[in-house]
Amino acid sequence: PVVGVGPVSADLAGLAHARACTDRTLRVLREGRGERRVARLEDIQVEALILELRDLVAARGDRPTGSLARLIEYDRRHQSNLVETLQAWLESFGDVSAAAKALYLHPNTFRYRLRRVAEVGDINLADPEQRFVAMLHLRVLAPGLEPKG
Repeated sequence: PVVGVGPVSADLAGLAHARACTDRTLRVLREGRGERRVARLEDIQVEALILELRDLVAARGDRPTGSLARLIEYDRRHQSNLVETLQAWLESFGDVSAAAKALYLHPNTFRYRLRRVAEVGDINLADPEQRFVAMLHLRVLAPGLEPKG
């Protein structure tokens, strides 16, 4: 079971807002990402926004494009793990040792894969905007590829 706690409503007009917040919270909790069983919307705001962005993307029929599309296609054709490498690196905030450990790789192997990510994906990993776009694309356009928990 999950429990979504909505904001206190001082009047009837605020009741609809409180209900909407509670519904959004329950949706995130039901998705089961993480171990939370009880939350308020402010506790899971990012997750709620990601779900809403996914809804918008699904309604428009958007698919991965640009760097992510190139990496997905490369991985598919070569049975490689470049998307997984990018994802681990982003999730580790650029810490190669932590990302390599998460994937059970030697750091030098991970560094090689990361260079391949930059080459194949044509992505500048030193650019914060490109890193943000990559992370957003992984979470919104390719949710099946994102880590669970």
